[in-house]
Amino acid sequence: MENGCQADLSIGLFGAMEIQVHGESIERFRSRKVMWLLALLALREGRDIDRGWLAGTLWPDTDESSARHNLRQCLHDLRSELGSVAGLLQSDAPRSLRLDSARTFVDSREFDAAVRRGDPQSLELAIRLYRGPLLEECSEEWVLDERRAREKEPEQ
Repeated sequence: MENGCQADLSIGLFGAMEIQVHGESIERFRSRKVMWLLALLALREGRDIDRGWLAGTLWPDTDESSARHNLRQCLHDLRSELGSVAGLLQSDAPRSLRLDSARTFVDSREFDAAVRRGDPQSLELAIRLYRGPLLEECSEEWVLDERRAREKEPEQ
């Protein structure tokens, strides 16, 4: 992953999702929902996310109690998968969650910043980072706006 090697956790969201912990790839996750939870956290760039919103987003057709239970199980699985960097999943309040963005490389965050800068060198970086549609293997409703935002022409 471009520029991701110095981060504790590197997340590639363009094309097929790629995750590396200290440069070592995580090849398989227990479920797609575990991957999508990590993707949602990565897309929020270190901001706190309400756990109720996460549960409702990941399990939109499930009652709230079951969705929250699913989220707790998914979060447990994600922490297990991340191993030594599980501490990057943080919560200052019981109802929120965030991913430590200071120690995490996320290709979409770098892509967005490069497009905003707009100079030729930054745009070349953006082209290198773009390996395909954002989370191309994900067909969940929530990803569509995120994907569209990165496929449109930058505003002049």
